[in-house]
Amino acid sequence: MKFFITDIHGEYNGLELLLKHAEIDFMKDQVVFGGDYINRGKQSGKVIRKVKELAEAYPNNVVALIGNHEEMMRDYYRRRDRLWLNHGGQDTLMDFEKTFSKTEMDDHIEWASNLPLVYEDDEFVYTHAGLNPFEPLDKQNREILWMSESDFYSISKESLFGLTKSKPVVHGHTPVERIYYDGVRLNCDLGSNTYMIEEERGIGLVNLTEMTYLVYRQSQKKIEKREIAKF
Repeated sequence: MKFFITDIHGEYNGLELLLKHAEIDFMKDQVVFGGDYINRGKQSGKVIRKVKELAEAYPNNVVALIGNHEEMMRDYYRRRDRLWLNHGGQDTLMDFEKTFSKTEMDDHIEWASNLPLVYEDDEFVYTHAGLNPFEPLDKQNREILWMSESDFYSISKESLFGLTKSKPVVHGHTPVERIYYDGVRLNCDLGSNTYMIEEERGIGLVNLTEMTYLVYRQSQKKIEKREIAKF
């Protein structure tokens, strides 16, 4: 089975419930994390620790990508860009200090700061927000971490498939209420701690093999199974 989960934003309890509910076999199944593990929610430290532990314990089956929130954190620590502090970084920093020792905190920050932008397997290409069709997959500019949904979805199917060799792109970054597949893109960000309608906020664990997903609805603290809509 192939799974994808993105934009967790500090929702550790929901993440744990989804992973257990799906009964993932990390020795056999592939799981790709799409970035934005931190900020907004109250448990960023626990989330990033969990993802790091899984990626290191199962390096052949678990892949973690960087999101724009990890990018902001990276910029803060490398060149003191304060943008991160204005987008949840201040609370995340306090949570890190409670969750980690100084050495552990430095280790987790360094790990998250060096995660890849893009991952590719035999069926899909994975990224946090979007791709530039005019740059090779292994030379994408870091600006793709900030690509808006409108910009990404304005790119023609032919251009994207030319870049990915006809592999669909699985991503997150822009919160949606339902997951749709347009034949070339799959946006899997269900707005954990970010979506404007609080009752609709959640995390989606997407089963790409079955084209279904489990969603942890934060307001109800329960899990639902849904089909991915196609159009």
